[in-house]
Amino acid sequence: MNYSTANITTLLIGALLAFTIFFMVRKDHLHGPYAIWWLGIAVLAIVFGVFPKIVNQLAHHAGINYPPTLVLVLAVSFILLKMLSQDLHRTLQEKKIRRLTQRMAILEKALKDNKLINKDT
Repeated sequence: MNYSTANITTLLIGALLAFTIFFMVRKDHLHGPYAIWWLGIAVLAIVFGVFPKIVNQLAHHAGINYPPTLVLVLAVSFILLKMLSQDLHRTLQEKKIRRLTQRMAILEKALKDNKLINKDT
């Protein structure tokens, strides 16, 4: 099978991404659930690099005449999904921080009322 420069580049990007993700998880720079997401993207890039006809067939079934357009549409879709999941995660963190701040304020008030801490702080 003849591989074009684009296929080899896609394969190398996928392999490099997978290696980087494994390295970052090993060094504890990336948490597991995020690593799974990025490893999925790396595997997808490797599969598209090794089997370029998959993109052509998927594009044909989707009614897309120019197969590289499918790759761009998928990339933008994955970026949007990743952004949405990050926003959901950030919202949950902000709720937890707000609730913890409120609980801390209630505990500080209770301590001040019981004169267990200095009222000047």
